[in-house]
Amino acid sequence: MLYYEKEIQALNKSKIKYLVVGGAAVNFHGLMRLTRDLDLMIDINEDNLQKFVSLMNKLGYGTKLSVEEWKGKVAIAFRHQKDDTKQIDIFMKNPIDFGDAYKRRKVFRTGKVNVVCVGLEDLLKMKEIAGRDRDLIDIGYLQKYQREGKI
Repeated sequence: MLYYEKEIQALNKSKIKYLVVGGAAVNFHGLMRLTRDLDLMIDINEDNLQKFVSLMNKLGYGTKLSVEEWKGKVAIAFRHQKDDTKQIDIFMKNPIDFGDAYKRRKVFRTGKVNVVCVGLEDLLKMKEIAGRDRDLIDIGYLQKYQREGKI
């Protein structure tokens, strides 16, 4: 069962344009590793962002920052008000073009839920841009699995 199943279903039902990125996307692309949060890249046009924020509030998520404080931030964390193990992070400055990445998206089916993920090449590019040790390890394994035909 998908840990963020309820949230993904709600995103889909609300027709919010999003892509799962980060550790969860790594898992969907075939490399199983621990991740607790859900990283999203969303279309940050005003309408989509407003729908996203409204949905997060409805699902019990909030952020300590006011909307005015979002300007200049790279990412915003939404934490669940009653379950501190749940956190959804969204990029406010997408590291790659959302529209292009959305065209190349990969949809994974898990149970009864369609999960819209960033495509493998875009995921690798995002990991390269981030450049943290964890990202470089992910790149190595994902490229190895790709060469071996496992993904």
